[in-house]
Amino acid sequence: MTCKGTCGWALIALLMCGCQMKHRMMVPVVSTDLLPEERAAMQTRILPASEEVVFAATVAVLQDLGWKLDTVDRSSGLIRASTEKRLEPLGPKEEKISSFEWRRAAIQKRSSEKDQWTRWDEMVAHIEKWPAKQSRERIVLARCGALPAMSYPARVDKRDVVINAPAKEESQEIHLGEVYDTLFRRIDQAILDRTRTGEE
Repeated sequence: MTCKGTCGWALIALLMCGCQMKHRMMVPVVSTDLLPEERAAMQTRILPASEEVVFAATVAVLQDLGWKLDTVDRSSGLIRASTEKRLEPLGPKEEKISSFEWRRAAIQKRSSEKDQWTRWDEMVAHIEKWPAKQSRERIVLARCGALPAMSYPARVDKRDVVINAPAKEESQEIHLGEVYDTLFRRIDQAILDRTRTGEE
């Protein structure tokens, strides 16, 4: 699967080395030892521009990266966005498993489309007014997946049985500082472009 299959999310594609291959080894997206204040610091920036400029810059960056804007509420400073859905053999939590043998077996087992996860990424951004003509923006990114309900034959206690597995949905918040740094750098540049335009 190419990076295009991830809906142009160049930000994640750049940082998740090797995303062009379906059978990739991905870096963990979640760190379990982050303190709440560390998580907030990673996801939050104070930006030198008004709410209107930061809001417009964020929307423009997301559109450039191929995100679908699900909610754009200027009055509350809220933006919700998601990527196009795609099929992948591993779910959000399974991407953290480092065992190559387990991953290879899981990928081989899910060679059929009906056995694969439907995957997408989600983002929530909140922008608010801050002192000294600044704005505060917090962005939360998550990798999401859904696995359909399915039935499959199995042998239990020397008997042939049918296992009915319920549908499952997962969401893993991304806790990689580099991902947020890269996104905020793009927003910073978009703010600068708009500020320069306003000065001309």
